[in-house]
Amino acid sequence: MVPEELELHRHIDDWLAKWKATPNHKPALIKGIRQSGKTHAIRKFAFDKKNYDVVVYLNFWDNPELIDVFDGKLDMDRIITELSVKLPLPNLVPGKTVFIFDEVQECPRALLSLKTNEADRRFDFIASGSYLGVNGYVVDDDTPKPAGSTEPFDMRTMDFEEFLWAKGYKEEQISLLYQAFEERKPLSNSAHESFTRLFREYLCIGGFPEAVKNFVLTNNIYTSLQITRRITKDLQDDFGRRRGKDKKPLFQPNEVARIRSAFSLIPSFLGKENKRYIVSKIGGRGAKDGGKDALDYLKDTGVILKVHNLDVPATPLAVNVIQNQYKVFPSDIGMLVGLLEDGATDAIIAGNLGMGKGMVYEALVADALHKRGGNLFYFAKETGLELDFVVNIEGNATILEVKSVTGNAKSAKTVMAHPEHYGETRLIRITAANVGCENGVLTIPHYMAHLLFKWSPIFPIK
Repeated sequence: MVPEELELHRHIDDWLAKWKATPNHKPALIKGIRQSGKTHAIRKFAFDKKNYDVVVYLNFWDNPELIDVFDGKLDMDRIITELSVKLPLPNLVPGKTVFIFDEVQECPRALLSLKTNEADRRFDFIASGSYLGVNGYVVDDDTPKPAGSTEPFDMRTMDFEEFLWAKGYKEEQISLLYQAFEERKPLSNSAHESFTRLFREYLCIGGFPEAVKNFVLTNNIYTSLQITRRITKDLQDDFGRRRGKDKKPLFQPNEVARIRSAFSLIPSFLGKENKRYIVSKIGGRGAKDGGKDALDYLKDTGVILKVHNLDVPATPLAVNVIQNQYKVFPSDIGMLVGLLEDGATDAIIAGNLGMGKGMVYEALVADALHKRGGNLFYFAKETGLELDFVVNIEGNATILEVKSVTGNAKSAKTVMAHPEHYGETRLIRITAANVGCENGVLTIPHYMAHLLFKWSPIFPIK
């Protein structure tokens, strides 16, 4: 077990503080992949006496006997009365009390109660869950969702900035990244080398808080990666533990095998030249739609992200999506590195990953931008024309060319030279090189990829 002496600062800490300070705020709804730190962050915030005097914490996964409290009328006074029979409640102080509904996907009516009690300003409500992205997360339950009645926050694993905070870096050091990015000027060689080293460490272990904490306390990449691998296995084991409304397993053994197969195939497809995921290769008996259901489940639970191909790399990008062509990336870079052999971490630290470097560096950019709430696409034709990523930045179709070192973006140059065919585009190169801007093309190092998107309202980019 990792010692608890180190307290990690997370983006959600700032978000929760702003949420509480907003007058007449709606209930907060925190969703995201398991083991991303949701419960710890919420409890840390709630039990801080500066925020609340009274905390009522309900975990519907650990305490399923609480679920039937919400079967009746969703009136808060009735719910409180029923809860007081199930467990001892403290004196509830209006304006100083928060109710936490953890693993709320297990109790859809508790989630719905947030809508019913939205106008009840006596208490604050924070709900969280790991499977809230799954359609019909409790099978055969038709309880409506509280659309528009909550303030949502998508919790991801730790990004590079949170990693720097964990390592003890202060805002004055981190601000060097923002300044260089905004001014389009290179960092000093010393700073560039330091951030490159730190980013490679982060790349090796990923962003699961337990793994990051272990690395900061021990400086041992291998044991930290083992934690990431163990969490990845736990996530896969979770598929077999899911239950429906009737308490029976949500998936049959062959379906669990298919979901695991879908996940384990990711490196093999990313290692190919076009990196496109072929669903028909997913193993397991009884596959629906060639295994598409398994991928959809992984996406809905936050384990993977799908990046779709475009007919044309022109805005609005969403209308040009090719639905059945996509790349698949793990939602945390550590999961991908953990699927590689042990020696991969030594190669990453040395900056010499060999033939797998293209796969890893594309995955790290997908990881960085996903964690900032960005929508990613790519563009590829059978002719060999291929753009690693296409994104919308400030209303412009922007090509992201990802290189492990430096190189010429031939496909990008072709697309940019023919706007009559492909639309107007811009180019940003993401490489190992320092910041630079030449002929309207911005070059940034890998460790700045997360600065390309803002995650409103926390990350304004001027």
